Amino acid sequence: MKVEGLEYFVGKICTVFTVPTNRDFKSENPQTFPQPVFHYFVGRVIEVNSRGICIEQWNNDKKLRTFFFMDHIVSISEEEILDPSNPKDKQIIDEYKKTNESSLKKANENLEMLKKQRESLAENPYLDIEDLSKMAKAR
Repeated sequence: MKVEGLEYFVGKICTVFTVPTNRDFKSENPQTFPQPVFHYFVGRVIEVNSRGICIEQWNNDKKLRTFFFMDHIVSISEEEILDPSNPKDKQIIDEYKKTNESSLKKANENLEMLKKQRESLAENPYLDIEDLSKMAKAR
């Protein structure tokens, strides 16, 4: 039995968003919270039926498959595929790389600052206002 409208995604590369299962809010560590609200998986949709969605992992030679039951699916999103041999797509890929390098540098700087703050919190429970100001300006 097909699910109306979802058969559009069969054969396409998609991201399937699911809710986490077996999450225990009582025992979660506040230092690692918040955990992701959704999990997501990327693959080529093989089949959609009333029970769920089956995807094939697109980035391996083994053609591994994953099945998601409808009760745990939040959404599905079709992905854009960029071809490096296409000049327009290559330009977009290059722009993504530049943006990613810049964002990664900023993220690493902020991560380093957060590590220092976490270490100092063990010694002193109060936050350093100067470090917080630097982090706010970095955004």
